[in-house]
Amino acid sequence: MRRTARALCLFAATSLAAVLAGCATKGPLPGDPAALQKLADDGNPVAANSLGMLYANGNKVPQDFAQAKKWFLFASEHGNPASEFNLGFAYEHGQGTAVDLPEAVRWYHMAADHNVPPAKLELAVMYRNGKGVPRDDIEAVRLARSAALQGWPLAQLFLGTLYIDGAGVPSDDSLGYQWASVGASKMTGQLGAFANKIRDNAAQGLSPAELAQAQAAASAWKPGSELVSIFPPGSPPRPARLRGSGSGFIIGKSGEIATDFHVVPNCKEIKLIDPAGKYNKTSRIVADDRANDLAILSGGDFGTRLKIRSTPAELGESITSYGFPLGPVLASNGNLTNGMVSAGTGMKGDVKSFQITAPEQPGNSGGPVVDETGAVVGIVASKLNALMVAAATGDVPQNVNFAWRIGLMRDLMDQKGIPYETAAKGPAKSGVDLANVLQKGTVKIECWR
Repeated sequence: MRRTARALCLFAATSLAAVLAGCATKGPLPGDPAALQKLADDGNPVAANSLGMLYANGNKVPQDFAQAKKWFLFASEHGNPASEFNLGFAYEHGQGTAVDLPEAVRWYHMAADHNVPPAKLELAVMYRNGKGVPRDDIEAVRLARSAALQGWPLAQLFLGTLYIDGAGVPSDDSLGYQWASVGASKMTGQLGAFANKIRDNAAQGLSPAELAQAQAAASAWKPGSELVSIFPPGSPPRPARLRGSGSGFIIGKSGEIATDFHVVPNCKEIKLIDPAGKYNKTSRIVADDRANDLAILSGGDFGTRLKIRSTPAELGESITSYGFPLGPVLASNGNLTNGMVSAGTGMKGDVKSFQITAPEQPGNSGGPVVDETGAVVGIVASKLNALMVAAATGDVPQNVNFAWRIGLMRDLMDQKGIPYETAAKGPAKSGVDLANVLQKGTVKIECWR
């Protein structure tokens, strides 16, 4: 998949009030690679950055990330802030170089210091998830707010999710709705539909009068202005409500449950529904690896313990996933889907995940992906956290599903001293037997906040 052109100077549809001085040039640049290279050879940093973007996207020239990185570096050394962002992106995603997260963070910080909004957003996401930096929700809020005030739509949407989740700030559906609404108003297509879902999730926590007030505030927003909570200071805590649901599977010998971290962020209460379809007990996080979107929850004396396969999933291998999609819309007793491993890596060659053809829906996140024997080879990743993907590519992939490799969960359990069982690849079970194992070993997870 080609990289989306995201350098600041090349964003034609942004709502930024001003253009960075480093992006300024006299008249439009030529789009011809040879003309751009002549200008770049003469020391024009904007032309060098534009030439790098042509190589990064394979636009009018063969795609060549090494050439792109060379021109981004040249442009950065000559004072172009957008190319600092592009270098950070190259190091984060291994384009023209090995993946080097500390180097990506360094370049993103340089671009952020030069007031480049997408660099602030990338850093905010990295701090939120502890990717390449220590986890720091407060810093994520600071960076996202700075980019949001500049008018960067994805940063506004991301800031809205931080208020909705209560990450780095007190949970506040009114501010979550306002920021998500401001961001969503500038988005179209699949990304716009995704943004609207986030906005509408926050709206569920508001009364009709509160919603009208939040809508008016969002409609009146201007770049550079703060948004204010509609809840009066000193208001009593809002009643906890169901924020979302996902899936998990029983994997620890003491009943511990594996899931995705994004299923249970900042929950006041985590509720489990046991395989029989009844509320079993409240749960808590006993271990997590947010950088890899993994969490382990306390479980109970119910269900079937699934086993971790000792060898990784293979390209073309048949797999089955099980989970609880779409909350109450579908039956509460779970949903079985079949498919195969369609790619040995995830987005942009990510070796921690693999692509599957089994169709997944919201609510399947955190469910098991098993081989034909019922041994776990992966964990449903729900499109690898759609907002992170949007921040990285400018789009939300459709009908593309991924699973985290189970080795990541095994490493976390080893680190925390949580015992589990492994299994070698063995003879296939019948479809009925496989469904029975998964039904008894998978739980629905609800996050209340």
